[in-house]
Amino acid sequence: MSIRLRALVLALMAVVALPARADREPDDFFRMPWPAEGPASAQLLPKFRFLSATPARWPGPYRWRYNPANAPATFASTDVAVAALIRNLDAWSAVCAFTHVYEGVTATPPNRRLNEQPDFENVVGWETLEGRTAGVTYSWYTPGGGVRDLVDSDVILSPTLVDNVFQMDRTAKHEWGHALGLSHSDRGAMLMSGPPDTLYSNQVDLQYDDVRGCRCLYGAPAANPAGYACTVPAKVDLGNVAVGTASAPRAIEFANQGNGPLFISAAPPSNAGTLVVGGNCAAGSAVPPGASCTMTIAASAASAGQFSSAVTLETGDGPYRIDVSFQAVAAPPTGTQVVDAVEYLHAGFGHYFVTSIAGEIQALDSGALAGWQRTGRAFRVWSQPQTAPQTVPVCRFFSARFAPKSSHFYTASAQECALVKTGSDWQYEGDVFHVALPDGQGSCAAGTVPVYRLYNEGLSGAPNHRFTVDPAVRSAMIAQGWKPEGSGLGVTMCAAP
Repeated sequence: MSIRLRALVLALMAVVALPARADREPDDFFRMPWPAEGPASAQLLPKFRFLSATPARWPGPYRWRYNPANAPATFASTDVAVAALIRNLDAWSAVCAFTHVYEGVTATPPNRRLNEQPDFENVVGWETLEGRTAGVTYSWYTPGGGVRDLVDSDVILSPTLVDNVFQMDRTAKHEWGHALGLSHSDRGAMLMSGPPDTLYSNQVDLQYDDVRGCRCLYGAPAANPAGYACTVPAKVDLGNVAVGTASAPRAIEFANQGNGPLFISAAPPSNAGTLVVGGNCAAGSAVPPGASCTMTIAASAASAGQFSSAVTLETGDGPYRIDVSFQAVAAPPTGTQVVDAVEYLHAGFGHYFVTSIAGEIQALDSGALAGWQRTGRAFRVWSQPQTAPQTVPVCRFFSARFAPKSSHFYTASAQECALVKTGSDWQYEGDVFHVALPDGQGSCAAGTVPVYRLYNEGLSGAPNHRFTVDPAVRSAMIAQGWKPEGSGLGVTMCAAP
């Protein structure tokens, strides 16, 4: 989610005593850059399964101190409290190559800031928290690309809610997960479950996704080797699929990034309703460290509509479930030339890009353009002018002014295209595909699909637009601070069905 918060990037997640709905619970994890990035780049990092899209971890041992002030009666003894904290932190070190060092008692309060900057002293302490929040973690990281370094992580526990061993184990272990770099899991019933995708759980032990997240940050311990895959998508959208035809298979790679074999105990059936599953991830096989197997997923449907399903690969590392969706649409009339405009995301930049050009798609999918990955979303456009419906060309521009965060811009408006051509910041690249236009109220003609345009208002430090046919994506982007542009609800063009 993207929000403007002065010069800070904040990520908030929470452990509470009695969890309720995931979309109404407070968060308990603040993640901030140091040195502070400028206001133009202030944004909450989008979550990527087990951690943020740009991961952050400790480059060496996590060194921490304990402040006993305000501790509840159960933990009035510093020795008892520290032993409980170490026991829960050791649970993480047992499953991944994360190390920590306790450096004694301190009078420094947790989350002390010096001129809105971290004090570089990692402190665990007690303070009264709002509502039913049992624990909060504040973390600071170094900005930049790649894996970021954590530089300060403080944990605050509620003396009124963490007043017994059970609550200490549940809350401290969850907050330690945040302190070492994990966000909330999008899988339910995990120790690290929580908003925005799941409800908090009452787990006191690490579950498979918790373990996998820690290993993907720090690796598996040499004494406890394990196989695991860190780049398997949780969700795949196969886009539009013509009724009565099969979509092109989407390949999902299970790359073993661990130091032990990844054992596959059960593969999904080859026919799972509207999905056809293939590939070489066979039950009973073992993927060696550094190797991979591939699952393919294709979709087909006999009638139009929105379809959703899931496929699960069972492994010794736990299940890898992939939620799959697609939109079955009527086949285009004979003679029309309809292609997919495929969407990509550069997680490091927070930028989106769409293209229907086969050469660009091949280059992006092959990794020739580093950092870009398919989001699983696409919308359909015409490669040639049409008369029914009446279409117009979409012109594309490119700007390198904000390098390395270069950006493309698309418009179906002849007036807007002519205006952008007069500027010096954007280079006109030509007409790339054709679409229909909405009316002044943002309505598209029957048989076409509204395309929403959203602008990031420079929150990433560079302009970027996202184009989507999904109203839910539109709403989510607006909630993250993106501005709708176009007619009506922000419709800027009308795509093929």
